[in-house]
Amino acid sequence: MINTVMKNTAKTLLISSALAVTTIASAALPSQWELDNSHTRVGFSVNHMGFSTVMGSFSDVKGTVNYDVKAPSKTNMNFTIATDSIDTNWEARDEHLKTDEFFNVAKYPTMTFKSTQVNFINPQQAKVTGDFTMLGQTKPMTLDVTLNKIANSPLTKEPVVGFRATGNIDRAAYGMTAYANGITTDVPIQIDGELVEKKAK
Repeated sequence: MINTVMKNTAKTLLISSALAVTTIASAALPSQWELDNSHTRVGFSVNHMGFSTVMGSFSDVKGTVNYDVKAPSKTNMNFTIATDSIDTNWEARDEHLKTDEFFNVAKYPTMTFKSTQVNFINPQQAKVTGDFTMLGQTKPMTLDVTLNKIANSPLTKEPVVGFRATGNIDRAAYGMTAYANGITTDVPIQIDGELVEKKAK
């Protein structure tokens, strides 16, 4: 019993100390951020006829985030993904995915996500609900976001926010129904990225 109380007390002190450090550091943090494209990846995976899992990603992602550590509930974000930047490690498949059977990049060169509500569960985790647009259709989507680290980069000496966001997209709901009998329509996504201060243009 005593050991349990001591462990809980120690845990509480550690959390309180971490929050105190974050609060102090936040005084110098910006509230306007943008994606560091060189350290951001939008990944996805699909089941291929029960035989294997095919993984892919989009390399061209741009986005801005308004995030103030001292007012996290006011956070909002806006991301744009170039559909032509799809990469599944096989050129022939990538070219097929760009046709009108799938992403139809000629007609729909981008996919977008714009947040409508951000609910922080704790200082590091949040559920972000927003409007996701693909193939000209817009539907609500929720992402589970984890803030990995907020600190100055040892290389640039500038503040960086590292994060991971996960969610699922029902491609059939957007009209992408090709090969639904063999390729899953429920597609898990994972976004790993870094945010850097948005500089004035």
